[in-house]
Amino acid sequence: MKIKGIHAAPALIIFIMALTCAAGFVDIKSISGASNPMLTITVLQLVIIGIPSVFFCLLRGHDYSKKLRLRFIPARHVTMTVYSLVFTVFGSMALSLMMYRLFPDAYDTGNAFVSYTAVETGGAIYAAVTLALVPAILEEFLFRGIISAEYSTYGAATSIIMSSVMFAMLHMSFVKLPIYLFTGVILALTAAVSDSIISSMLVHGLNNIFVLFLEPYLYKIAAKSDSGLALMMFMVTALMLLFAVLFFMKAERLYGDRAYANEDAPLIRKRKDNEYPHMVQALISPTFIILAVFFVVLTVVS
Repeated sequence: MKIKGIHAAPALIIFIMALTCAAGFVDIKSISGASNPMLTITVLQLVIIGIPSVFFCLLRGHDYSKKLRLRFIPARHVTMTVYSLVFTVFGSMALSLMMYRLFPDAYDTGNAFVSYTAVETGGAIYAAVTLALVPAILEEFLFRGIISAEYSTYGAATSIIMSSVMFAMLHMSFVKLPIYLFTGVILALTAAVSDSIISSMLVHGLNNIFVLFLEPYLYKIAAKSDSGLALMMFMVTALMLLFAVLFFMKAERLYGDRAYANEDAPLIRKRKDNEYPHMVQALISPTFIILAVFFVVLTVVS
């Protein structure tokens, strides 16, 4: 498979997005019957994201796995990963509260399916694994692994931004697009600094658990009064900024240590004469333009 990454990566997301839309017509209750619907949901996630991702890697060749950063987290990166988690939680919380204030109707039924699955299957553990941890593992393998690798030769910035934009697009929500974009950037930075998508998987999974079980209570508190929402926004934003500073300070120190030790840095391809900047090349790729149109159409229709 010798198609350039700037063309192949959007094509893969288009295919997965189409499968996601098709899965929306699946009746989980009727398929599951008396069995656990969580198992059905997990299988659907593996079919939609897992299988296409693995097949894509196979098409790219046996050496492709080396580009995916499937490495354990070095001990010196644990603190940075913790800062990343707290920064992600409070940052996404601040954006969620802001969007909730602007578009409250979009959040009224956001957790209805979660409530059904958690109650009907008799356990929060099932919900946490199926709706938080499994998606985190699959999405990190796809976006911070495959998509980032496809854009890596265009520089770290292009890789981080394009993988984050596609991550946000896959969730097909205009209202929550800023939240997913923010989360995607922090996860991509975490994986880049630690050189491991295991760290971003941990941050992503734990953040999903927070959103799944605790975020609905924040909306209830915020909905009681404008003063309560303002106070909560102030507290959340202050904590977000605090851990943002801690995260970037630690990340800068770790990245400096990598340079001092002559460890590999993200690949950067020099531009040829009369060639568009790398980010522009990625954005004007025909498959990315098709993906953007596909995203808009599907999001409006749904």
